[in-house]
Amino acid sequence: MINLVVLPLVLAGLLSNPEFVRCHLAKRVKIQGEMVCIYKGPNNTIGYHYPSFSFKECPRQFQCRYSPNTKRRPTVKEIMEGLQGGFE
Repeated sequence: MINLVVLPLVLAGLLSNPEFVRCHLAKRVKIQGEMVCIYKGPNNTIGYHYPSFSFKECPRQFQCRYSPNTKRRPTVKEIMEGLQGGFE
């Protein structure tokens, strides 16, 4: 019975206080006119930054949310290619 009470409290604490790690700039990409800076951190943590005007706005490193062994999110280009392939 105690486990049913403790587990939601532990999960709520993890979600409200996420752990952050230092991520380093891996790549600057321009996809369909939108600039994206991709960052990599420990244990395959991936972070994104969307600059407004130029790639000079992308810091070399910043604190990103720690998510170990995350799979890379599909890019806009990959989503568009997938949709285009579905209509052929």
